[in-house]
Amino acid sequence: MIFFSVRKDYEGVRKVWGKYWEGYGGFRALFSSFYFWLAFALTVLNYGAWSGLGWWDTVISSIPTILGFTLAGFAVFLGMDSGFSRFIAKKSSAKVSPFMSLVSAFVHFIVMQALALLVALTFKSLQFTIPGLPSLYYQIVHCGNRVFWFFGYLIFMYSIVLVFSATFAIFRASRWYEAFVQSSEDE
Repeated sequence: MIFFSVRKDYEGVRKVWGKYWEGYGGFRALFSSFYFWLAFALTVLNYGAWSGLGWWDTVISSIPTILGFTLAGFAVFLGMDSGFSRFIAKKSSAKVSPFMSLVSAFVHFIVMQALALLVALTFKSLQFTIPGLPSLYYQIVHCGNRVFWFFGYLIFMYSIVLVFSATFAIFRASRWYEAFVQSSEDE
């Protein structure tokens, strides 16, 4: 009985994440994004910041503040409605409405910030040694850490660079709103 309830919950989670990912544009949008490749370049340039122990402290200390402002700003944005949301959410020839595209951009920004924080906390907690293991183990761990740390810092940089993406999504929506208001005044 409880198994079916849990399974149903997981199906709901999978569906909502699928809708978000579809609204964002999926892997095609991710890997064709200017912001992703900018974050990649910044991660490479900032090798000194993530190649040693403790880089996660920067993430852990900065992301919660940014995430808080993002969530607050998103809530305010969704709360300011004068019929405009209904207007941009109307069905169109596009697969995803402009409203869902805008919301998906914000959700992506929030998800990446939360993921960066989770990855940093996880890497910090995995920093321990087990005495008595062969030296080959520690050599492999040393090299493996750099690979995983690169991807962890990439997620962090991407979540930071997405500030620009979210900002321009708001700017684009503001232009739509301006056109909406002007067309309403003309009627």
